[in-house]
Amino acid sequence: MRARSATSLPLASIAQIFLAAVGAWALAWFALASVSEEAAFCIGAGAAMLVLMAGLRHARRQHARANATSALAKALLDANRECLKLLDTDGRMLRISEYGAELMQASGPEQLAGANWLGFWSGDEASAARNAFDAAIKGSRSAFVASCPTTAGVPKKWQSRLIPIDDGHGGVHAILCASLDITHEAELAADLRAKELLMSEMEAHVGLCFYSYSADYTYFHHVSAGCASVFGIDARTMRERPQAWIDLVLPEDRQQLYDAMQRITRLKTGGRARYRIQHPRRGVRWIQSTGNPVFDARGDLVRIVGISEDITVEQERLAELDRLAFSDSLTGLANRGALVLKIEERCRRNAAFALMFIDLDRFKVLNDTLGHTAADRLLKSLSERIQAALPHDAVLARLGGDEFAVLIDHASDKQRLAGIAKDILAALARSGDPSRADAFVTASIGISVFPENGADQETLLTSADIAMYAAKKAGRNGFSFADKASTERIVDFKLERDLPAALANRQFLLHYQAIHEPRTLEVRSVEALIRWRHPTRGLVSPGVFIPILEETGFINEIGAWVMDEALRQLALWRRAGARSLGVSVNVSSRQLRDAAIVEVVNDALSRYELPASSLQVELTESALMENPALAQRTLSALKALGVRIAIDDFGTGYSSLRYLADFSPDTLKIDRSFVARLQDDRATQGIVSGIIQMARTLGVSVTAEGVEQTAQLELLRESACDLVQGFLLSRPVAPDEVLGLSIKAVD
Repeated sequence: MRARSATSLPLASIAQIFLAAVGAWALAWFALASVSEEAAFCIGAGAAMLVLMAGLRHARRQHARANATSALAKALLDANRECLKLLDTDGRMLRISEYGAELMQASGPEQLAGANWLGFWSGDEASAARNAFDAAIKGSRSAFVASCPTTAGVPKKWQSRLIPIDDGHGGVHAILCASLDITHEAELAADLRAKELLMSEMEAHVGLCFYSYSADYTYFHHVSAGCASVFGIDARTMRERPQAWIDLVLPEDRQQLYDAMQRITRLKTGGRARYRIQHPRRGVRWIQSTGNPVFDARGDLVRIVGISEDITVEQERLAELDRLAFSDSLTGLANRGALVLKIEERCRRNAAFALMFIDLDRFKVLNDTLGHTAADRLLKSLSERIQAALPHDAVLARLGGDEFAVLIDHASDKQRLAGIAKDILAALARSGDPSRADAFVTASIGISVFPENGADQETLLTSADIAMYAAKKAGRNGFSFADKASTERIVDFKLERDLPAALANRQFLLHYQAIHEPRTLEVRSVEALIRWRHPTRGLVSPGVFIPILEETGFINEIGAWVMDEALRQLALWRRAGARSLGVSVNVSSRQLRDAAIVEVVNDALSRYELPASSLQVELTESALMENPALAQRTLSALKALGVRIAIDDFGTGYSSLRYLADFSPDTLKIDRSFVARLQDDRATQGIVSGIIQMARTLGVSVTAEGVEQTAQLELLRESACDLVQGFLLSRPVAPDEVLGLSIKAVD
């Protein structure tokens, strides 16, 4: 072990230790030879051995320390994240670190050993490298930043430090060069400078105010140069006085601006505000500001960034477009579009107002006589006359041609409205030159009132238009108020217009009213009653829309749907336990004239597997008598299927025994008008009893409609009426409520 350790030492060190041991032996020999040669030899040999062993131990320690120091230096050199190079005094690389060789794209440190470091630089970079190297040779630390290529020719930016290594005699033995690769950082810095330059140029030349506000709006992080153009205040002033720009906002716009700013911080979302400022040099300007919140990593609001811009030109253009879109080019008055918007606004406020429709009488004759140019001048003059005759808050509009309209707020008093209409007519009568035809301009005025004559602009305009034509028919040069009849006609027209959509969107539905046995009150059948659930009007009464259906021809299509839906629902009830329940379906005169009704009934009965006797078709006497021969053929075909026939509203039409014989009904339904008088009128009691007795003789059952009082029910029981129907017993209900009417199966 010791031999191997000793031989691992440098030969020079071993020789020095051996010579020292020999010297120690010689010294001991000469010092003790005079006493005893043998003793001197032994002592000298021992001294030599001690010196040899001590020298070897010391040399090994020194050698190990040197090796550790060298290994540590190498490890530190290679672990450094810089390109470390040891240069001689001629600028050649004695050594380069492993990482440095990698940065220089060399295969290893050996590739660059002995390379001329100064030769890597060129141009101005070479001068900078030479100056730094010369300073290091003179013993001073130096540094520089320059670009040079790698061994692969790839240019890189380096930040280099040169550190002289003292030779111990005041000179420089070598130079340590530490270079940091800052290529990426330099590129980022250059990109950032370019972006900053671009942003600076944009801010300086684009008329926008870019800003970064504190989260509480107390100071600015940044204000661009464009703010001076937008607000007339330079960026420095806005940074020193952050509220300076708000001081320019017109007082009437300031609160809405504050609200918009607070919404951004409260809701933590972007926002926008439009407001006016008093610009120091340019007067009142429209400004639009947008703001967006910025959050930190914890989600806390740290600032508001955004843009403010002058939109005065845009606002003026929009105002001009509005003026063109909502004003009459000839008179400058509001046009039809503007009038409609104003009416809709007042309807939403639900406050009473009046609408006057003014049509100049026989103006076409004047137009043809005077010529278009003179007629246009006359129209402008007449509009001014009308305006002067109106209350100060009234709105006058020209609808086109010779038609005008007036909106009068808070006006429901017809006497006051009549007075205003008379003032208008008087003003028109005074217009023009008495020597010319235009002196005799008169007008017809129609007046509608909200909400009496309509709850929307369309109805109100139509009502006033109808009233205006009534005034013309009355002799012109006058006025007329819209009446209830005209309003109802308008409502009917609107419902007629909505019918196709009602059919397509399944707005129709069926309710059912029970028909009871009068003594036990068992439910024997139900009558299907159609309802219209209008999307805006709610449930529309059948008395309103059934006549419209008949007039328009939609009754056949709706009637077929009612028949199918009623039988489908009956099949569901029967499967649910109401095995003997029947259903009655009303058929109109128009359906009766269409032979397809028989096929509709037969198909529905087959589809839902129902016995024909479960269906009763109800017809009025008037429907039967429109075309008795055709009605008889249709009813015969229905009866051949097994369907039951009922004559509805019996007693209010023709009521002839011959007709009863011709049509052979299964049921007579006594009209509710008889039932209503039953308890107070003995004559009516006699008529009802007579009908019941006559029907029994003919083998026809009787159902009394409209039973609403207990006394009526008792009298019908006494008269042996077969079935009763009315609100006293049950009202019309939705299909899912029918089975809750205590229906009992009766064979």
